[in-house]
Amino acid sequence: MAKSGSTRRPSPSDAKAAARHQARAASSSSDVLLSTAERLYAERGLDGVSLREIAREAEQKNNSALHYHFGSKEALLDAIIRLRMQEVDALRNDYLDECEVQGRTDLRAAVEALVRPLAHGLLGSRPNHYNRFLAAAQIHPDIDLAAHASEEAQRGFRRVYAKLERALPHLPPAVLRQRYLTGIALITFSLADFERIKARKVRESRGFDMFRAIENLIDMIAGALAAAVSEQVRSRLDSVESASRTRRGRS
Repeated sequence: MAKSGSTRRPSPSDAKAAARHQARAASSSSDVLLSTAERLYAERGLDGVSLREIAREAEQKNNSALHYHFGSKEALLDAIIRLRMQEVDALRNDYLDECEVQGRTDLRAAVEALVRPLAHGLLGSRPNHYNRFLAAAQIHPDIDLAAHASEEAQRGFRRVYAKLERALPHLPPAVLRQRYLTGIALITFSLADFERIKARKVRESRGFDMFRAIENLIDMIAGALAAAVSEQVRSRLDSVESASRTRRGRS
């Protein structure tokens, strides 16, 4: 029995419990900083808010908390992009798996797999900021979104593209690729706009039919991907191919 006034030495189990508590606190602080940064970047743009403002808005007592967890603004942006891309890609692959079970090989299924995972956060009651953040990152001159995506986080995109190739075999590869990339940009900025409209409508206590907006966006993207290739575009493709043959002949 310990004598009165003596100090008990921490046991190994005490040390492990303290380490777990510290890890949970650090993880919680990191999550709050990430979500706060995403919201502020979505609302003000990537250059419109300082790390100090993010820490203050996240109610962090230590102004160096962001540097402690992430090291720099670039690392913070990378953490947000990677986290959300992983979440969206998981939803996208789940949706594609469902399509395979249902035997859906149609064009709309492929487009739905692009749109629905990104639109997922817009359909709940909680505020959503990722689409506006993503749009801000998309147009920033110093951000290359593809460079932030891990190979695994790109798996859903690769599956969608393969699905589009099967659904649109008549499209020249160069045309399909350009339409695909343009379609992703249109989806990104459209959903960011839907997100902005919803936030405003909520503040004004007004309704917005998000389901209709998303379904209509899917219709639009599917229609754009399947549009007939004009004579003008085919002429450009032919001229590029002719020039390529000429160069190969000279080499």
